[in-house]
Amino acid sequence: MATLGLSGNPTEHQPTATWAATLVYALARDETAGRRPQRLTEPRLDTWSRFRGRLTSADFIALLFEDAAVIHPIPFDPSAVGGPICTGDLPEATTDAWLRALSSLSLSGPGADYVAEQARFLSVPTRMARSDLQVVKPHQKVLELPGTGGQLSHHLVSSQRDLTLQENFVVACGSWQELTMAGVIALELGAPHTEFVQAIEVEDLRKADHPLRQRTFDFVIGLHPDKGGRFRIPNQLAIWFPAAKILLV
Repeated sequence: MATLGLSGNPTEHQPTATWAATLVYALARDETAGRRPQRLTEPRLDTWSRFRGRLTSADFIALLFEDAAVIHPIPFDPSAVGGPICTGDLPEATTDAWLRALSSLSLSGPGADYVAEQARFLSVPTRMARSDLQVVKPHQKVLELPGTGGQLSHHLVSSQRDLTLQENFVVACGSWQELTMAGVIALELGAPHTEFVQAIEVEDLRKADHPLRQRTFDFVIGLHPDKGGRFRIPNQLAIWFPAAKILLV
């Protein structure tokens, strides 16, 4: 991921550059997988070159994000992701460099490696004991707590049969980085939407009337507190979600 560099961006623009670089990588990988028409990965960017006129590479990327946001507002719509993100902050020199660098990226490598790479780039924790997760049946529902950005859900869907993000999971996210990560995972797994991704503050779950507290889950999964997890009292989670098995890994 270092090839989509962030150098040359003022400190206040780093969040936007990080978000945009993550999504450029995600779109290019999606195109390579055949899930969307080639735009970023089209040889010589022929279509863009014919129609760009006076538009810049930053405009090109903004248009791609706007188009992708129709189906996946998370992660492509800055207003859905939140945080200090503004596409107008991207310098043309940066986006030009990203387009040149795309050909050097591994766009078809293993999904687990790609997800871990994107998480590290977004500074989302990656150290978790995925093997401690249990088998989820196709009719069961899982809540992934804030802190991991959907990585545990990605592991379960990737390693078990007959599960989908949109049918079996709710991914709760507590930051723009986690929301971006969850959206990237939705693309990676071909989810038709990101309605299963929810922005939530950790403190919100303490409210008995919070919508997630009103739902029944078979599993509540998240990051163990020894690894940076935000929930340090598993018994409290058991009170909030009495029908669920709590797994902090």
